[in-house]
This record gives sequence, C-alpha cells and structure tokens, in this order.
Amino acid sequence: MSSSPDVLRAPTTDDAEEIAALFATRRSTDAREVRSWFANPTCDVANDFRVVERNGRIVGYADIQLQADRVSIDWTASDSDASDSLLGWTEKRARDEGIDRLVAHEWPNSEDVGIVLRARGFTPFRASLEMQVPLDDAAPEPDWPSGVDVRTVRDGEEPRVHALLEEAFADVHDFRPTPFEEWAAWWDGRKRLDLWFAAEAGDELAGLALCDEERAGAPGLGWVESLAVRRQWRRRGLGRALLLHAFRALAGHGKTAAGLSVQADNPTGAVHLYEAAGMHAVSRRTIYEKRLSGASAL
Repeated sequence: MSSSPDVLRAPTTDDAEEIAALFATRRSTDAREVRSWFANPTCDVANDFRVVERNGRIVGYADIQLQADRVSIDWTASDSDASDSLLGWTEKRARDEGIDRLVAHEWPNSEDVGIVLRARGFTPFRASLEMQVPLDDAAPEPDWPSGVDVRTVRDGEEPRVHALLEEAFADVHDFRPTPFEEWAAWWDGRKRLDLWFAAEAGDELAGLALCDEERAGAPGLGWVESLAVRRQWRRRGLGRALLLHAFRALAGHGKTAAGLSVQADNPTGAVHLYEAAGMHAVSRRTIYEKRLSGASAL
C-alpha cells in the first residue's frame, strides 16, 4: 500500500491522545493536559499549533509562543521528516512575525532532539533541572522567620499572587513578563487554593509556594509549580520554610515524592536551597536557541 504525503495542519481535541503518546517517552503529559492547552483562551491554536499527520496517524506536534524577543517552541516528533516539517513551520512563523530568535528544549531521554536542533543551526545556551525528594511522615517542621505566618491563598487574591511572582522571577535569567490574563488562563480549572501557600508578614505577602497535587502522568509525584520569595525576605530561611511546608502538605495528600523545575544556573541560589532541603536532580533539560537572519521588520 502506498503512503500518502504528510499533512501539516492545526490540531483538534480529537488528536489529544496521540499527541500525549508522542510525548510519553520524554516527559509526563496526558491527554487531559493536552486538551487544556487547546482550551486556553490565550492560545491561538489555528495559527500557533501544528501536527504532522501521516496515513491517518499523528507523527509530530509543535506549538509556539510568540513573545517580544523570541518564539518559544514546544515540540515532539517520531522521526526526522516530521521534525523538519515542524521546525520549518516554526521558522517561517518567526520570520512572518519579524522575530529573529527561536528557543527550543531538549527533554531528558530525547538526545535525538538535540541532534535535530543542532543540524538546523540551534546551539545550547542554558539548562534546567528537574529535582525531586521522597516524602514521608518524617518531613521536618518548617522554621518560620519571626513575624511571618503561613496560610492558604484566598479566592480573589490571584492578582496579588501574580504580582509577587512577576517581581520574584524577574531575577532569573531570560525572564519574560507574563500578563495576568495569560497566567490566570494557565491555571484555570487546575488551581488548588488548598495547595497554594502564602507567607504573610503583616499585610505584605513575603513569599509563595504554589503546588499541584499531581504531575501529569505521575500520580505519586506532587509538584511545586512556583516557589517565590520577595527580595527583602531572602536569606532569612523563608524559602526553605515554604518548601518544607509544601512537602508536608503534599505528603498529607498521599504523595510519595515532590518535584520541581529550576534553572541550573539560577542566580538566586535556588538549586543550593533545594539540595539543602533534601532534593536531588533526576534529569537535566538543555535549552537551545537559534538566531534567524532576514526576519521581516515589524
């Protein structure tokens, strides 16, 4: 039977299971998470998402985020032909938007991705770590700085939470501000205020730990999505206290381990903090970039 040509098209929710299966060997993603991408109102699925279909099967997937200074790519493919099709599409989209920088990731257990990216002129420029810690009933009690109380985030406090995150993460490499609407849409339908913890000093939010009860595809793994401490409250033990509080809360929900992602060269000392709290790196993700020449000026 002859093969039909590959088709590059926008995905639909009917493709979610096959897309999740493509990611299966590289990271924890399930069909529910994929559908949440399509439902996010800040995502333009028709223009910024693509799948490669071959003989009725999905063999490649990519989506992009158009940002002021870059196009960020999330992608996976079963072979080099599908990869070339998707990366060619992302480069065209970047040129059409007048953006000359592409950023892509090599996920753990996906060395073939790095080979493809290098062949297309991408170079590594940064790395991130996934760190984990086993959880049990013996997790240490947090030692809170004087004057600080911890509580769960209240419904309606999301703008304050977002503002603190933007301030705290402005200190990491390659920071990109995220509008509140985009950030809120990402959490829509999945936030758990009983697992969002605020460290409060008087009327001020001094720090936050925002947790997910479960990492997609890893039922025993609780996830610390964001740990943030205001600059003036750093080096006082607040980050460690929030982290230990999050561990104890996730253990109370039956999680056997907790994990998070962090820049390998995070300038705030986050990696050292996590190691001191018992976490260790379980994988390393290389981040690549490519500069385009001849991108159209906006």
